[in-house]
Amino acid sequence: MRTDWEETAFKKLCLDIAIGKHLINRVHTEMETGDPSRGAAPKTKAIKKNNKWIINGRKSYASMAPALDYVIISALIEETGEVGGFLVPCRLEGVHIEENWDTLGMRGTRSDNLIFENVELDVAALVEFVPPTGKQLPLGWLLHIPACYMGIAIAARNEAVRFASVYKPNSLSGPIQEVPEVRRKVGSIDLQLLTARHFLYSVAERWDKEPEKRGKMEAELAAVKYVATNTAVQVVEEAMRIVGGRSLFSSNPMQRYYRDVQAGIYNPPNDDSTISLLANKAFESINDPTSS
Repeated sequence: MRTDWEETAFKKLCLDIAIGKHLINRVHTEMETGDPSRGAAPKTKAIKKNNKWIINGRKSYASMAPALDYVIISALIEETGEVGGFLVPCRLEGVHIEENWDTLGMRGTRSDNLIFENVELDVAALVEFVPPTGKQLPLGWLLHIPACYMGIAIAARNEAVRFASVYKPNSLSGPIQEVPEVRRKVGSIDLQLLTARHFLYSVAERWDKEPEKRGKMEAELAAVKYVATNTAVQVVEEAMRIVGGRSLFSSNPMQRYYRDVQAGIYNPPNDDSTISLLANKAFESINDPTSS
């Protein structure tokens, strides 16, 4: 259980999710502030009035917006200047969906905007405080990002292997799986996937088995996302080269994998932040060997 939640509220939420099959998502990003991991304070405001919280603001990239029952949003508490995490039931008056998800890829996530107009919440809706950048504990649940895009890459790999095993042009006596260059590409794809997957699995296992070390795993979590998403992009592109020009037809699943996988590199943390984090950790280790 999270220690910064009130136990009764947390238990009720868990029961709603486990038994009531309710859906919940964290929604922190705002167009004005960009990636929350870079430390900008949210424009969404929370004001306490008559023993109620009044929330006003706008959040972007609210994945599964039309289906959500709850969201946890970050908002600046005007009285104190702190950033709080507020649990908001999505059916409350004043919560609106702005259907603006018109992207080339990941269309199925329906990551629309959420608008909050004078939304009234009980005092208990403030379920946590968001520490300043640099003081937050690493978030192990962010491993779902590399896992998602690895899944897309694996689907592209499988389609390329299937295609190569059945496609036989007139210039060949058998399917293109017998062509050395096709086999080289498939081998390269599998090597990249094996490397990225084992990295992902090892970090996830360490998170589960060594909870006392989670506070020092920020760099590893960021590195996994970097490796997995960039590997996924490369794998899909190489798989498309096996399938050839027909991979660009709207009827071919490859074009969807290509569009979807591009979104991975824009999920936080961004590549430049990860490289900077790893460099900082390297130089810090010179003065503090226990930091590694």
